[in-house]
Amino acid sequence: MRKAFLKVMNNKKKIKTLVYLDYDKGRDVEILIPLLYYGEKYLNLEIEKAFIFDIDKIRRKKPDLVILANTIGSKNHHYIAKYAHENGIKVFALISEGNFRTNGTFNYWGYNTDKKFHQEYVCFWSKRTKEFMEKELPQYKHKFVLTGATGFDRYKIYEFETKESFLKRYNLTQYKKVIGYAGWGFGKLYNPTGLMEIRNTHKEKAEERIKWMKQQQKLVENILRQAIENNPNTLFILKRHPNEIHPHLVQKDNNEMVNLAGYPNVLYLRNEEDVHTLISVSDIWLAFESTTVIETWMMKDMPTIFINPDPDFVRDINYKGVVIAKSYEKLQSLIDEYYTTGKVQEMYSPEKIQARKEIFEYVIGFPDGYNHIRAGYYLTKTIKKIQEESNNREKIKLNPLYFTRHILTTIGKHFYNKTIFLKLPKFKKTVWVFERQDLKNFESLKQKYYKYLDNFHKKNNIPEKIKSEEFFEQILKNPAK
Repeated sequence: MRKAFLKVMNNKKKIKTLVYLDYDKGRDVEILIPLLYYGEKYLNLEIEKAFIFDIDKIRRKKPDLVILANTIGSKNHHYIAKYAHENGIKVFALISEGNFRTNGTFNYWGYNTDKKFHQEYVCFWSKRTKEFMEKELPQYKHKFVLTGATGFDRYKIYEFETKESFLKRYNLTQYKKVIGYAGWGFGKLYNPTGLMEIRNTHKEKAEERIKWMKQQQKLVENILRQAIENNPNTLFILKRHPNEIHPHLVQKDNNEMVNLAGYPNVLYLRNEEDVHTLISVSDIWLAFESTTVIETWMMKDMPTIFINPDPDFVRDINYKGVVIAKSYEKLQSLIDEYYTTGKVQEMYSPEKIQARKEIFEYVIGFPDGYNHIRAGYYLTKTIKKIQEESNNREKIKLNPLYFTRHILTTIGKHFYNKTIFLKLPKFKKTVWVFERQDLKNFESLKQKYYKYLDNFHKKNNIPEKIKSEEFFEQILKNPAK
């Protein structure tokens, strides 16, 4: 690998790369930017952003490589990977939601209706999920690799906004106490795509699950309502789950938080802020169930609490590392304990401390900030294949659907008016395309994060370490010391 890496690094020819995004911030951007940094800094990638709806850009730009956050999260993700692969273009993809269940209930193909992997590697967050998939699909074992969750690297690398700065931005400086809440997928109950996902996952038990979800939604809302009403001097930041509803659906939110948005001490957010900012500015982090508690543990030492009126359900193991509040009374006692003593003692039991250590490995693989370097190892191998092959990418087949999309969005942006489009049934589903397609904030965010990554790589002597095969052998098996 050392010779291969040096060959790739010393090759001065740029690798034309299209990076597909569905938004200029949020989960998928956070997953990809550390990997893009590695590719630009060490592997001669020439990166150009592409909006996920503009699949025809592959034909127009004829890249050497396409990079995606995942290949199964939507029809467009699948279409991009398939179109690139069919035209001889290498696809390197990560995985956006890698903490999936290995009990047979998770649909690991998602929107990949072909049930074929079009990317070079399938990158898993954890040894647990990789081994599960090796048993499920042994014919693809050669593609399965363990990289860890790249999106979690930022908690070891970046600097985050302070509470004071955040409150000033929102003109909420009257609050000194801040409690954050990460929304769950209750909103899926109220849109056709979400309901389909629930039914596909739970099959014959779907109706029972739907009834249970509706009950839990109301109970959680009531507990939050009491906490908000009885702590008027505390700001509650309520963050909608990013996958509660697909972006083309423009209906009003319906979840456990939206009815609480009118309280003066509530800030209800949809996509306006990244979750890492909200964790950074909060004193206590709440959820019904969420991997954001893992992000919290990586960032700083503060209470993480699950509001679970019914804690007995099939769930991820994250609950073992948090404190459970079944009722408002329990939640209020934990809030009082923290603001009186500066900590929630239950968080520090030997069982919960050990559980959090085990959860890191079980869920995200490695909590050391090196996951983008692990993914970079396999990206290097992909680029080596590109350099060794002589595929003619000048002959990319025109796809009528993708070409029509390109023409319509190019013309349509000159006539786009959000207010008017939202009133027209056939046009309102395109609002998300016109609102997001420029990805205007992506470059500035990338440059901001690259500064943090520069410092991290310099501090840890990464430019020299990656020339050593022994270095990769070590970090691919164990967390970096």
